[in-house]
Amino acid sequence: MSTQTEQNKKTVIRRPGFSFFDWLGSLGTEDIGIDLGTSNVVVYVKKKRLVYPESSAVAVRVRTGEMFAYGTRAEAMEGRTPQSIRIVHPLRDSAIVDYGATAYLLNSIINHSYLKSMLFHPRMIVCVPAGVSGVQRRAILEAAVTMGVRKAVLIDQPIAALIGMGVDTERMQGAMVVDIGGGSVNVSVVSRHGMVVSDSTYEGGLAMDQAIMTRVREKYKVQIGRPAAESLKKQLGILWDMSGVLQAGEAAGKSLESGLPVKIGVTGEDVSNALRPIMQVIYKKVLGVLQKTPPALLADIRDHGIMLSGGCAQLWGLDAMITKVTGIPAYVVEQPMYVNAIGAGAALDYMDYMRDSLQDLH
Repeated sequence: MSTQTEQNKKTVIRRPGFSFFDWLGSLGTEDIGIDLGTSNVVVYVKKKRLVYPESSAVAVRVRTGEMFAYGTRAEAMEGRTPQSIRIVHPLRDSAIVDYGATAYLLNSIINHSYLKSMLFHPRMIVCVPAGVSGVQRRAILEAAVTMGVRKAVLIDQPIAALIGMGVDTERMQGAMVVDIGGGSVNVSVVSRHGMVVSDSTYEGGLAMDQAIMTRVREKYKVQIGRPAAESLKKQLGILWDMSGVLQAGEAAGKSLESGLPVKIGVTGEDVSNALRPIMQVIYKKVLGVLQKTPPALLADIRDHGIMLSGGCAQLWGLDAMITKVTGIPAYVVEQPMYVNAIGAGAALDYMDYMRDSLQDLH
């Protein structure tokens, strides 16, 4: 950071647009970076340098509407609760579908983790998918308002990811990021001037789990839960498409013929066949974005490779298949599940210079 920038940070009270009340409010408060995902919410706390992941789930009492559990605890209840309790997933396809449950989830994560200041409202940077609509941006900001956030800034996930990877966004020519999350897959090309090309699909990790559940039900006449399908996905991935070597994993479920619990073996070929239609959509999106990318940026992308982030980027064989399909090396970045939140956390250092997105609500 330049000397001039350091001087500016030491004299923040004199900068235009930075009032005495802004300075007073910043005393003792926590700056927080958040990556809102369909499957997980990841929080980065600037002062503590803490990354805190939690499941995007809330437990609600049907009769009263009371929300009483969140995160991993609520997710563990799914499929195991009486009819008087339902499990809500307030984020779907990378968009907020339940404002109240989202606010409860975020408040609970921050307060339970002792992240929120007891005297002052936090400032927050929130990662959003590239190309997210104005309605969805407003929904995120409204959720921030219900939390009592003093200042909120929205940052595109691909840019946050690059910052989290340690890429110098001021010097790079072009970079390609494929974010494969639970609810969506976002493919983006970014230059030092901002977003250049992007595309997305809602065929993410949850759709993969559902495809495996359907495949097992149709072939083996056994009903398995999403955790079992997710375990098979992680264990077997799409290696069959690459090697053709037979591998297998076990899954417990309920026989649709006898109604009794059973344990079966599921092959890597089964999982690959279930996931292939979704994989084809992802490959098509990646190729489509590359074809729309200006030639001046393609050489830089080829030199630096295609960067894979998100929890499902770790799917076995995915990086090799994208390399094979595109002819450009693809690799999974370090800490793929947390890289967006880490990037948002790094951007918190420049929070004073950023426009407050909450102003767009007025």
